[in-house]
Amino acid sequence: MKIAICDDEIHFIDATCLLLEQWAKERGIKLTIYRFTNGDDLIAANQNERMDLIFLDVIMPLLNGMDTARELRNTNQTVPIIFLTSSREFAVDSYEVKALNYLIKPVDPEKLFLSLDDFLRTYNLSKNFLTVKTVDGFCRIMLADVDYLEAQNKQVLIHLTTGRTIAIRELFSKCTEIFTPENGFCCCHRSYIVNLSNVEKFSKTEVTTITNAVIPISRSSYAAFKETYFKNMFE
Repeated sequence: MKIAICDDEIHFIDATCLLLEQWAKERGIKLTIYRFTNGDDLIAANQNERMDLIFLDVIMPLLNGMDTARELRNTNQTVPIIFLTSSREFAVDSYEVKALNYLIKPVDPEKLFLSLDDFLRTYNLSKNFLTVKTVDGFCRIMLADVDYLEAQNKQVLIHLTTGRTIAIRELFSKCTEIFTPENGFCCCHRSYIVNLSNVEKFSKTEVTTITNAVIPISRSSYAAFKETYFKNMFE
């Protein structure tokens, strides 16, 4: 994973690098961090390297952070940008360049890590795998290996096609935002999400997957599930 930090204050870049390395180590992620003290150098480097995530200071001499972000958007429409700044006055402007987040210096590590975790979910899905938080730490799973998800008490169980079940610390409502029809999944019940590619057969009341798991379909979800299934199949 390639992350760029652009800030005219070297000591702040150093501090942010340490936090990024801590976050990556806890999640088992290999990072390459690029350091820049001005927007022009960042823009030039991004044309060749194509960063996965960019941290930008807003208040910088010459080309400020907002103008740098606008230039980046001209060449890379999708790269996630997180602003790190001592000023709140440009927060509204950050929506114009579709910033992922806007954090105030000095950066709260907890808020930074939460923002990075949000980014990680999207990043993982684009790579067809997902890093999830378990009781013991973090675990990476391939989306294709997921058979279905089940809400159980205050945790979510991810049932894999290998027969393994992983308990994760995540709200089921959050899982419905991650395991979406766009990513090949469908919520067929308030407590279940199924991998559409693994559906063997289904009726108005239940889904059977290729692992012979039988999952309920709620009456209110059947029509939407049927439409989503056939749309996914034809696509």
